[in-house]
Amino acid sequence: MSLLKRIKRIIESNIKYKDEKEFSFENEENEKFSENIYETVVDENSKMYYDILEVEYGADFKKIKASYKKLLKKYHPDFYSNDSEKYNKAVLLTKKINEAYSFFERKNL
Repeated sequence: MSLLKRIKRIIESNIKYKDEKEFSFENEENEKFSENIYETVVDENSKMYYDILEVEYGADFKKIKASYKKLLKKYHPDFYSNDSEKYNKAVLLTKKINEAYSFFERKNL
């Protein structure tokens, strides 16, 4: 057997072992644990998105949409086309604002 075939077999056996050992969800506690991790991450992201859109935590979608439009009017990159430094900052800020709004838009659907 060639060296490459041996290495391939070792890697495949390790992958199968890891898959069976670490990623099996036969236990109910593991499933609950994984769900809690997801909820925590989503909750932390939503708090961050409320801050980006400058609305209080738990605001309804109408307030979020109004704040989104107000912030885009204020920080749109086209208003800063003369100054390259401000333009680049406005582009980054606009991307963050759009990401936050799209999160709530998907959540609202």
